[in-house]
Amino acid sequence: MSPSIGKQLLKGSADPLNSAFHLTYNMVLNLLRVEEINPEYMLEKSFYQFQHYRALPGVVEKIEKYEAQYNSIEIPNEEGVVTYFKIRQQLAKLGKEIQEFTHKPKYCLPFLQPGRLVKVKNDDADFGWGVVVNFCKKSNVKSSTDSEPLYVVEVLVHCSKDSVKDAATEAAKPAAPGETGEMQVVPVMLHLLTSISSVRLYIPKDLRPFDNRQLMLKSIQEVQKRFPDGVPLLDPVDDMGIKDPALKKVIQKVEAFEHRMYSHPLHSDPNLEAVYSLCEKKAVIAADVRTAKRELKKARTVLQMDKLKCRKRVLRRLGFASPSDVIEMKGRVACEISSGDELLLTEMVFNGLFNDLTASEMPKLTETLAAPLRQMQECAKRIAKVSADAKLEVDEETYLNQFKPHLMDVVFAWANGATFAQICKMTDVFEGSIIRCMRRLEEVLRQMCSAAKAIGNTELENKFAEERV
Repeated sequence: MSPSIGKQLLKGSADPLNSAFHLTYNMVLNLLRVEEINPEYMLEKSFYQFQHYRALPGVVEKIEKYEAQYNSIEIPNEEGVVTYFKIRQQLAKLGKEIQEFTHKPKYCLPFLQPGRLVKVKNDDADFGWGVVVNFCKKSNVKSSTDSEPLYVVEVLVHCSKDSVKDAATEAAKPAAPGETGEMQVVPVMLHLLTSISSVRLYIPKDLRPFDNRQLMLKSIQEVQKRFPDGVPLLDPVDDMGIKDPALKKVIQKVEAFEHRMYSHPLHSDPNLEAVYSLCEKKAVIAADVRTAKRELKKARTVLQMDKLKCRKRVLRRLGFASPSDVIEMKGRVACEISSGDELLLTEMVFNGLFNDLTASEMPKLTETLAAPLRQMQECAKRIAKVSADAKLEVDEETYLNQFKPHLMDVVFAWANGATFAQICKMTDVFEGSIIRCMRRLEEVLRQMCSAAKAIGNTELENKFAEERV
């Protein structure tokens, strides 16, 4: 444990208690049944909304503070400086686009030989130039695009002694300017390599001795002295051989913006860095003002109102409520169910999936919300499709995966009189999880009795009641 974490544990403030209030279909349907109260009123009076209303004065004060800071910064010839600033920002953006090409494994891996100079930056932690030691493919892990495997590069970088004293290189931090740090091999993801140099250094065969690692720091510093205008980088086209037409378009844009930058009168101004830093600071404050204003707008509006409208749309399209938000028969059934997926169970009841089941089979299918599994999945797919059409963020595959049939046989055996010891041998699920599942199943069956009673299906009600016993 680092000193900062220990200090936070002992002297830090408590975590804030924020409301986790969220709407459910059961909640919306039950509120629609009551004439005096509607779901919108519930949202307005919720503690979740109260916490956001309470934050209003602080947000307003924050906006005023940012605006005062923004207005206090005066830049001579501001219009010309802003134009130059935007050109530089656009060049930085295009530089990142070029980086996306050069960091593709098929292009950069052939150049990540031992001794290659690379620049490493992780958010605000800028390690500067380091030396590649090795790289490897990370097994059983795919990148976010799932198209290419994940690669990790081992880079020798200049670290703060405190951050690597326990050999935890994953938590390494760069040495501060002027600090006598320690060269350490750190695993780095490809996207954290901001630059790949055309320079390669000789590295000792054994980097375990401290002196051998520190020798590489002197070599890096010597390279920087020899190239005062910057360490030369690999050219994406000439050196790396990237022939992608999209890259050529980006390079053409870079050349055009560079021409504009070099021909700008401010580029040769001796006060460039001073006015540019002021403009940069002002741009950051302007972004903070915009963020705070969005936060204020969000705090003033009733939260989750859009989600409520989407859920109402889903209920109308599935026949749970009328266009004028009057509860239909399906909605009255769903009002009785809160321990399971109310929409899916109601659809299964109205599709007659429980009618032909025996009492012992009933909990088996209720427990997994599947009867049989294929028909349940068809109902779930329809609900997911309607939800997506109503602009709710629902992933069909994720929604279907919620209903797992792993304990169907266990529940069936229990309903037919098997002992607890026998059913525990049928699965690897922990005993406590089985008990919790059975208790929740009993609650679902009780609610299904009420749901069957709501539609006047006495036979189905008796089936659910019999199995509860």
